Amino acid sequence: MSIKKTPTPRQVKVISLLIEEYSKKSGKRKTLGQILLEADYSPNVAKNPHMVLDSETIQDGLNTYLESINKKKKSALKHITEKKLEESNARDCAYITDVLNKNSLLLGGQATERKVISVEEKGKIDQILATLED
Repeated sequence: MSIKKTPTPRQVKVISLLIEEYSKKSGKRKTLGQILLEADYSPNVAKNPHMVLDSETIQDGLNTYLESINKKKKSALKHITEKKLEESNARDCAYITDVLNKNSLLLGGQATERKVISVEEKGKIDQILATLED
């Protein structure tokens, strides 16, 4: 059985700022680094947001909000039917799903993009690593 830690005042502030920022309907969002600075974390920590966001305490604090996002995402996906696509602006439905998905992944500590390297790039990386091992 895991004992849940009580969030520190800075962690509480981060959770609150993240929920506030990702609940915005429009406008430019703050970066994760800016949010951490606003929550009184050091510039070094702000350059590496995963150091804070990957903590179990932060993730526990965001769970209720993430559950809400996932319910909205499922609802949006459910409503993208063939009939709706024919009758309404599919771009709007896709946009809603995309935003909810990325917010859910980001706040859940998961990658929001998938990076792929070519065979040529992999070969170059392998060569560099081989020289480092010597």
